[in-house]
Parts: sequence; structure tokens; C-alpha cells
Amino acid sequence: MAGTTQSGDSEIRYGNRMEGNVVAVTGAGSGNGRASAMRLGREGGSLFISDISGERLEDTLSELAEAGIEAAGGVFDASNIADAPRFIDATLERYGRLDVLVNNAGAVKPVPFPEVTEENWDWTMDLNLKGAFFVMQEAGKAMMRERSGSIVNIASVAGTWGGPTSSPPYAAAKAGLINLTTVAAASLAPYGVRVNAIAPGIIDTAFHAPVDLEIGQKQLGLAPGEHIQTRVEKIPLGRLGLPEDIAAAVAFLASRDADHISSQTIIVAGGMMSL
Repeated sequence: MAGTTQSGDSEIRYGNRMEGNVVAVTGAGSGNGRASAMRLGREGGSLFISDISGERLEDTLSELAEAGIEAAGGVFDASNIADAPRFIDATLERYGRLDVLVNNAGAVKPVPFPEVTEENWDWTMDLNLKGAFFVMQEAGKAMMRERSGSIVNIASVAGTWGGPTSSPPYAAAKAGLINLTTVAAASLAPYGVRVNAIAPGIIDTAFHAPVDLEIGQKQLGLAPGEHIQTRVEKIPLGRLGLPEDIAAAVAFLASRDADHISSQTIIVAGGMMSL
């Protein structure tokens, strides 16, 4: 489904790298997940998407349909490991195969280091690490049978370094996901399955609303939006990342253009990590 569209001040050109591929995307109701679904669909993929919110899921499905993209989906909870086989089985029932998994679902409840509770820790790990692993495991089983496939895990720069305002369980979960990416890549390589991760920096999504409230306003005493702005000033490329920036990296790693790339984590953060 080659073509072009506008994103900010730039024009994005689409090829047909996903033509003939079945793509599953978790957490596709908003943000990076929705942008990735749209990008992979525009490049010719047939999609099966999930989100914990039925309303957000329907919004994404409607947007995909308006773009002429073949897509279906269902409400699944990525933190519930019982939903992992259900999600992958539903994909296989719909299309008969699975070529690409975008393991995107994740969230944070920002809490300062001294105030982290066991409940907050377990909730964060269940969604961002344990749930992500079991979705990856189920997708891997399907791809092993086909002896091909690509898995792209959405991690975070929080998993590569820490700071005083980092959410400890979220940073630990994303670090774990980056490590699991390397383990899965080694385990699945004999079957022709590639596994990589993307570590987004500061991306312009609703994800940062609780960060701004809990850390920027409550912890640091800043005005609404000021915390994010002070962080943007530290990005060498001078702007917030966009969900489309993540989607472009996802499309590359999912495609045959990255056919000899596995076990890697690509940081998409505007050069922020070079500071």
C-alpha cells in the first residue's frame, strides 16, 4: 500500500515492505501502538490488534478502516498472562499465520523511590515485563512453526539508564525487557525468527500525563507541562519525539530490510542518550 502522508512538517513515504505479512500489535489503542499499526498497515500488512480499552480499540480500527487497511482485533489485557495465548490464537484463527509481533503494551504509575509499594511494583512488572514475555513466548511458538518471523519489543530509555525521577519498577521492567530481547533472539534464531527492541525517549503521547502530574507537579513543584519542557530542552535534536518516529523504527525492524539484525535495542530519543 505505497503512498505518502503528512506528519508534522515532513512527508512520510510508504513502501510495501509488509505486503503479505500478518502483524499483531498489542496496546494499539493509542500512542506508539496506534502509530505502529497504522504504519505497518500502510506498508501492506494485515493487522490483528489489541488494547485493554474497547473504546480505544474501536477508534483505532475505525482509523485503519478509513485508510483502507485490513484489520481486526479484540480486547485483551497484556498484564494477564492467560490473555497471551488467547490473543495469539485469535490472530491465527483470523489469518492462519503470524509474521510480526509488535509487543507494545505498557504503562507507568510514577512513584518516587521511597514510596514504591509492593502493589505498584507488581502491577508494573505484570504489564511491562511478565505480560510482555508471555505474549512474546506465544508469538514465538507460532513463528517457530513457520520458521520465520520478527518480534519488536517496545522498551524505554528508562531501561538503559536511571535518574532521580525515574520510576524504579518501570525502569527495572524495561531493563528486563531489553535483556529478554537478547535471550529470545538467541533462543529463536535457529528458527529464523528475529527479536529486537526499541527504546523510545520522550514521545509526545498521553503516556507522559501521569509523569508530568506525579513527578513534575507533585514531586518537583513545577507548573503543568513544565517538567516535559525542561526535558525537551536536553534533547539534541530539539523536539519531542512523535509516535510516528517509533512507528518508522518498528517498520524497519519488522521488515526484510532488517533481515540480518537481531538481539538489538535501538534508542529513538533524538540523540538524548549522547549527553
